[in-house]
Amino acid sequence: MNKLSKRLEVIASFVPDNKKIIDIGCDHALLSIFLAERCNKNKVIASDINANALNTAIKNVKEAKLEDRIDTRLGNGLEVVNKDEIDTVIISGMGANTIVGILKYAKDKLTNVDDIIIQSNTDLYFIRKNITIMGYYIDNEKLVKDKGIIYTVIRFKRGKKKYNYKELYLGPILLKNSDNLFREKCIKELKTIKMILGNIKEGHFSYKIKLKKNLKILEKMVD
Repeated sequence: MNKLSKRLEVIASFVPDNKKIIDIGCDHALLSIFLAERCNKNKVIASDINANALNTAIKNVKEAKLEDRIDTRLGNGLEVVNKDEIDTVIISGMGANTIVGILKYAKDKLTNVDDIIIQSNTDLYFIRKNITIMGYYIDNEKLVKDKGIIYTVIRFKRGKKKYNYKELYLGPILLKNSDNLFREKCIKELKTIKMILGNIKEGHFSYKIKLKKNLKILEKMVD
């Protein structure tokens, strides 16, 4: 079984077995190969919009002799599948707007999808808010530090739960666990917000209001 980075290890740990998975933005298909090797009942579609990355993925899948269980596809997001082919979606390493766009504008492809696993380092409030609006709840969250960067991995499951602003911003499960890595992430984000507020130009009123709201939340977290 191939060795994964710490970030990909956490993502893999969030993926159930015996699933029909699409790994969107698969890059070199390391995660896809790991999931196929871990459980021989997993069926994986490894997709990427970048032809060069996908060519490397195809090569790696062939070397692993997994062509029968990993289907490599070139294309954008969920456009490469039909709804009957998947029940689990993985999207990692992309921005919040891209991730939400992929899911929101292909809702018909999510009919049979029970699990959505997301890793993004931009605007996690936006991701949590929009995916929960789409009919999923936050089932699990974990922080992982890999090569000095703190990554957030979130698993959404089909269902409904209500969350307040603070929970959508910082994560309901991360808030509950509130470990040292979570505190480190809060301190880092607090410094970033202070820097932005110190350099922001006139205008941007709604953005400033949001930043100040987040600032107050973070200051209470790190007291």
